[in-house]
Amino acid sequence: MKATDLAGMANPWSGGVSSGREDRNPNDAGALAPGQNKRGWIESPLFDLSLFTLSPLAGLFVILPVLLSPKGLHVYIAATYLIAIPHYVSSFSFYLGDENLAYYRTRRLAFFAGPVLILIGVMALRLTKLDAAVQSSLYVWNVFHVSMQSAGILALYRRLHGGSLSESRFARASLLGVNGSLAFLHIDRFDPIYQNLLRMHFPVWAIPATFLSVAVVGLIFYFARLRRRAKPMRAPELTFLVSSLLLFHPYLWVRDLDLATFGMLMGHFLQYLGIVWLLNRRKYATLKGSEHQQMLSSISSKTPLLLLTLVSVGLAFYVAQKSSAWLGVPVSYVILWNSLALVHFYLDGLIWAFKNPFVRKSIGPHLTPESHMAAQ
Repeated sequence: MKATDLAGMANPWSGGVSSGREDRNPNDAGALAPGQNKRGWIESPLFDLSLFTLSPLAGLFVILPVLLSPKGLHVYIAATYLIAIPHYVSSFSFYLGDENLAYYRTRRLAFFAGPVLILIGVMALRLTKLDAAVQSSLYVWNVFHVSMQSAGILALYRRLHGGSLSESRFARASLLGVNGSLAFLHIDRFDPIYQNLLRMHFPVWAIPATFLSVAVVGLIFYFARLRRRAKPMRAPELTFLVSSLLLFHPYLWVRDLDLATFGMLMGHFLQYLGIVWLLNRRKYATLKGSEHQQMLSSISSKTPLLLLTLVSVGLAFYVAQKSSAWLGVPVSYVILWNSLALVHFYLDGLIWAFKNPFVRKSIGPHLTPESHMAAQ
């Protein structure tokens, strides 16, 4: 599929129903050319604002109920199974595409053996009671993973608005620096890392200070690069940048670090679900290929079916959690849950590695089509 073939596609959440705008006479005063209102947006203003720019606000709908009422824990649990877990499992949707699977089979060690080795490693650490190693890995890798996703979406906006590739490394450094400084600001509340730092007599304050230094330097160089643009940063890109810099705000005011982390991740979860299933919908718009690719095409093209699939995945994990507890082996679910998160981090580092020519070719054109490029 060529990028120009995407010009007339419906909004991913519209179920293929036209908004009616295309039926207007283009000669009428004030009529919009097809897709004009989408230029500069990854999909559309409504889609982007809901799932990318304003998605961090979703964390408040989890944090506040938990802080205000004991019953708020039910909201936390529901968000875990209906949003968090479907987000982690969505990484495996890439294996359903024929082109992807053929490429992954040329790198079996990375795409097939790697996840298995992570599962074995988590199992060994959990069963030998080295829980701190798993928890610390999850916490640190999570900061990096979320920062890189934010930088990746920002890169899509940069591409749509004609920004320079030279901005990317400073954008990544800025986001990682800001996020890391906030995530480690109160690391004394996270025992798996804090206690080990104390044993090593490591100056804990140096970690957020280092991240903050990276943030300051990164932002200085980033804004210097932005000043070189022919036109100033426009609303879609600017608002997402601000949103990304504020994504880790729960670490400033939520004392429970687990709750702060989950609240922060709510925005990340929605962003990932939005970008993955938008990509799948565009890339597999035509029902063709193997049975598993046709299944992916059907799921991604029909919003009700997509939502049903994601909810079913979450409910399956809920049943697994209850079953493991009932059988007296709750650690089995903990191993599954930890492994799923770490495998997700690992696979995304491969799947979204745009330095790889295959990734640039198989993903890039579908997320930055010509029909959405901002007018220069």
